[in-house]
Amino acid sequence: MRCTDSLPRSVYNTSIINFKKEALVLKQTLDKVSIYVPKNKVANRPIERLAALADQQDRSVSYLAVEAILDYLREEEAKS
Repeated sequence: MRCTDSLPRSVYNTSIINFKKEALVLKQTLDKVSIYVPKNKVANRPIERLAALADQQDRSVSYLAVEAILDYLREEEAKS
């Protein structure tokens, strides 16, 4: 006998759906953005400034980095 045999099918299906949603959220929080800061830009302290802004806005550094990338893409794509 499987452990799910004792559960009504609707409860089992709901549990699977909830598990999939939680797994999806977990995957989203594990995605990373990695950047290389060129030596001639290090003096501008982009990582430290981004971290401070992330704390101030209660966002993650990755969130702000992706927002900045999307803004840049919109601007550049609008030019062409």
